[in-house]
Amino acid sequence: MDLGLKGKTAIISGGTKGIGSGIAEVLAEEGCNLVLVHRSDPQHAETFARGLEDKNGIGVLTILADVTDASLIDSVFDRANECFGQTDILINNAAGGGAQKPLDDLTIEEWEATMKGCLSHVFTMSSRFIRDCRRNNRGGHIVNVLAKAAFTTNSHNNTSYIAAKGGMASMTRSMANDFIEYGIYVNGIVPGYVLNNSGYQPGLPGYIAKEKFLRVGWATPRDMGNVAAFLCSPRSSQVIGAIVDCSGGTML
Repeated sequence: MDLGLKGKTAIISGGTKGIGSGIAEVLAEEGCNLVLVHRSDPQHAETFARGLEDKNGIGVLTILADVTDASLIDSVFDRANECFGQTDILINNAAGGGAQKPLDDLTIEEWEATMKGCLSHVFTMSSRFIRDCRRNNRGGHIVNVLAKAAFTTNSHNNTSYIAAKGGMASMTRSMANDFIEYGIYVNGIVPGYVLNNSGYQPGLPGYIAKEKFLRVGWATPRDMGNVAAFLCSPRSSQVIGAIVDCSGGTML
């Protein structure tokens, strides 16, 4: 299916590895130009970007930046707009973890670090994207990559991360409600257990521990990319403020 995305430009935070790379691959195949924001391994990022360009005939800009640093957000969007003219899609994918310890042992510094790593940059990235859309009187699409921990969890002592992702889910619906009148669509996806993400690789402890929860096998980053791309397209015109369960039945 042609999703009608050819010539659009998408910014993807955490866009060169894991789920972000799968979203980048699918959007590139749909003809989107890409701005891949990453905070490590610039050599890998460049190799990945040039591969997408050569395969799909699109433009790819890589930006080395930590999106949790609010002072860098404007430069990310300014560079994207200078390169491609405008930004049509924002994928808020980057996320850190949280200190796993009982709430009464959690320090305020650890709490704030989790909010900064998982939630605050969704605000700063989305705020700039929405300002650009409204200033230029055009719509756009935001897709937030959430976590099933926001809704159900089998882990313990993970309160700060769960709270941050829960806030992200509520924020997704609130933004959708506030900005659909401007043609700005906001939705979210909830990955389950995705190979090559967060240590879920064969032989690693995380892989072995999670296998017992699988219902239809491991997901791939591209599986997440397929859903995200649909949510960014005109084909999803009736999907507003949705939180799409992509967890492979692990939340049932």
